[in-house]
Amino acid sequence: MRVFLIAVVVLVGAVVGGAALLPMSMAADLATNRFPDFKFSKASGSVWDGKLTQVSYGEQFIGDLTAKTDLMGVLGGKAGGVLSLSREGFTGQTDLSFGLFGGGMEMKDLTLEGNTALVPGMPAALADKDGRFSLQVKDVKFVDNLCESATGEVWTDTLAKVNVRGWVGPELRGPVTCKDGNLNVEARGKAATGEDVLATLTISQHLDMNLETTISNASPAAFAALADVGFVRDGDKLVLRQEMGGR
Repeated sequence: MRVFLIAVVVLVGAVVGGAALLPMSMAADLATNRFPDFKFSKASGSVWDGKLTQVSYGEQFIGDLTAKTDLMGVLGGKAGGVLSLSREGFTGQTDLSFGLFGGGMEMKDLTLEGNTALVPGMPAALADKDGRFSLQVKDVKFVDNLCESATGEVWTDTLAKVNVRGWVGPELRGPVTCKDGNLNVEARGKAATGEDVLATLTISQHLDMNLETTISNASPAAFAALADVGFVRDGDKLVLRQEMGGR
């Protein structure tokens, strides 16, 4: 989600300089100079309509980014446009704007969807289930690189694809919010056999992503089945913790 924020530096650097036709390669170099962890393998087109290939930020691989700048926003004191993401198994897009004279950054109508099997860091027992996820965020605001407010929803059927010793998980759905400056994604569901599932994904300003999935009200049979998937006992609950992302 915050992967989009780093790329906007490319847009801002060009628009502030008043060069709509500035080559994307030069604008991307501006971003790299400001953020050494921001990397790309190839840049094509201009800031007006350009593309960055094989983008990464630190250890997090992002994919290919295309940008279409909205220069009319400059008249209102903002830079921005439409930013799209593509990589194997993933697609995403958002309208974004950045205050030229302060006010932070805002993304509207952010969508991201894909195959959970291709998410780096996904536990092997879940990755081979060919699940799907979708993220729909109406609005998210960042101030000083910290998440200030967000409104949206996430959905996934990853656990519903699991069938271990007869245990089948539920589809999960829940809100996208901000918590302690991080983007916080929560999804809940209830299995047909009565287990309550809560999955929380926290994304920091440095793109560190941590997933924690907790299952409560589990029967002895469910305990045995979920241990095969990688869950461990934590009191009367089952918990799976995993760092996500990377390459």
